[in-house]
Amino acid sequence: MAEQAILGDAALSGANSSVAVGQAQQVEALVAQHMRMVFRICWSILRNHHDAEDAVQECFLRVLKFQDRIHQIRNPKTWLARIAWTTALDKRSGKPLQEESSGKRDLLEQDVLERLPDPALPLDQLVAGRELQDILERLIGTLPDELREPIELSAVQELNSSEIAEIMKIPAESVRTRLFRARQLLKTKLAVLLEVQKHG
Repeated sequence: MAEQAILGDAALSGANSSVAVGQAQQVEALVAQHMRMVFRICWSILRNHHDAEDAVQECFLRVLKFQDRIHQIRNPKTWLARIAWTTALDKRSGKPLQEESSGKRDLLEQDVLERLPDPALPLDQLVAGRELQDILERLIGTLPDELREPIELSAVQELNSSEIAEIMKIPAESVRTRLFRARQLLKTKLAVLLEVQKHG
């Protein structure tokens, strides 16, 4: 009888360890598949490489706490993006607020201007080029947070409005409005920069 109890405990222990291995593999798969997305979300909020790396580590530590429930998550990408989002916001709120002055935004826009490609290039080469993507990412960095954050989640992370709404905990209609305003502002900024380069 005692032997059966010991064997039963051993079998249970073996089952528990195989479940733990399976959970660890699920976390590993999430890390491998979404590390870049998590870093970009953290960076989009913190705007500092070192702080973003710290937030990524904290994000995956938070994921580890829920590893026994990962199999219940219906959309792991959105769930992970939400954890990255809140981790980065928590990290940002723990730091003293540093208001970005208009001078700093002007410097960012000047940097974008210096990186603009030669306007003599055919439009298809310009659009297809990595240069334009870099320029747009820099211009996105000059937007106010309420517009920058959803446009980065949409453009860079390729999340849809309902996923962004779930991550940011705002209505999907608000997300669509912010995306529209962000795109309009980006168009205006890009047009101004191209005009300055053409006449400068």
